[in-house]
Amino acid sequence: MERCYFMGNNQKTIFEWKIGDFPLLMKYSMYKEDAHTITSPDFPTDGKSKWELQLKLNNNKESALKEWISISLNSRSTGDTHLFKIKYSLSILDDKKEKKFKQKSFQVIRKMDTLNILKFLEVKQLFEMKDKLLPDNELTICIKITEFTEPTHVDSPIIKIPLKTSDHKIVHDLKDLFDSRAGSDVVLVVGDKKIPAHKTLLMSRSPVFSAMFTHQLKENKENEVTIPDMDPDVCEKLLEFIYTDNVTKLDGVSERLYEVADKYQIPTLKESCEESLCKNVNVENAVQYLVLLDRHHTDERFFKYIVDFMAINSKKISKTSK
Repeated sequence: MERCYFMGNNQKTIFEWKIGDFPLLMKYSMYKEDAHTITSPDFPTDGKSKWELQLKLNNNKESALKEWISISLNSRSTGDTHLFKIKYSLSILDDKKEKKFKQKSFQVIRKMDTLNILKFLEVKQLFEMKDKLLPDNELTICIKITEFTEPTHVDSPIIKIPLKTSDHKIVHDLKDLFDSRAGSDVVLVVGDKKIPAHKTLLMSRSPVFSAMFTHQLKENKENEVTIPDMDPDVCEKLLEFIYTDNVTKLDGVSERLYEVADKYQIPTLKESCEESLCKNVNVENAVQYLVLLDRHHTDERFFKYIVDFMAINSKKISKTSK
């Protein structure tokens, strides 16, 4: 299975690689002194970038990787793009098509470079779960790659996929509630603006708001809370996420909203902002983003992504800082 589609400046590819007679391949690898390598077809077949997977069966007795299956993601692109900012998720599909041993990361990779996951799966584990992971002796590896491309004046091709009609969901009602603020029971005073909201929703989504309204504070009795050090537009975006689990036009406010998400202990919003920062990093803002992520103790994979980007573009970044 291969799927490739565009959403704005993001290209997403999902590729399933099926390897038949896998126990037989494992047995064959035992007679080879070095690692036995299996290579997938290139994917996507119609995208601007090309990738391939390589699976290595390590049998060298002297190797630290003996009894481990390693996987490499290789860039096979030959076009004009020399640098890729990607997010990937790699896993094995079991007999029920559920993802197992998932590994995901953000990476910066040059054209024709390779990303190695040296200890992806232990052979012992694979065969202990043989009935689930090797149905009909077939191993299925699934990878999802999101490529963050630079904005362009030329419209990106968009494939519109019709959505199935579904029943009305609570998320629609919460969006309506966010828009109308009907029945609001608290007012957030942010700068020179008063923003109505609902205590229960704020408390359920943020431990900070929960503590604020639980204790018998002056703000709690008067149902009016002053929020210092926050712009009204950022507060509106915070509330939008609290109500709808989404932020429209996130890229424009992700840097400011990231600090707010950390302060109000909303990890899912913080991660969304981190993804936005990684997607939009460039030579002008990389140092600023690195300092921001370090100050707020970001997830290691996001921090490493920015560090890798800076290492690859160190000459350009040093020129901008002069």
